[in-house]
Amino acid sequence: MKYFFYISMIFCVLSCEEAIQKPAHILPEEKMSEIIADFAINDQSYNIGGNINTENATRFILKKYNIKGQLFSDSYKYYMTKPENLKDIMNKAQDIIKSKDPKAEAYINKKLKETNANGTVPAQAR
Repeated sequence: MKYFFYISMIFCVLSCEEAIQKPAHILPEEKMSEIIADFAINDQSYNIGGNINTENATRFILKKYNIKGQLFSDSYKYYMTKPENLKDIMNKAQDIIKSKDPKAEAYINKKLKETNANGTVPAQAR
């Protein structure tokens, strides 16, 4: 009976055209990259400063791009089901970060080498 359950789950997953239907309104990949880069920079500022209100910083970034949190969330969930698109988005975000701070490239490369040695590189960092 257990095998029947697993087989039926596999068929259900494979029979779906998409894991998540494309939202009516979705952020373009380029804008997603810019927003993700800003979130990453904000996150790093929080790690350094420690007393930054992350909720206000998140609101500031969303207001900067004139979008609602739900739109970003829906777009992110959709792109998570598209690994190749998400990889492109993350690579563009990384390029944006490197262009804003040239020292970031050395830091990113160092972290990638460290995680490669452990064999635990997350997909978005590859």
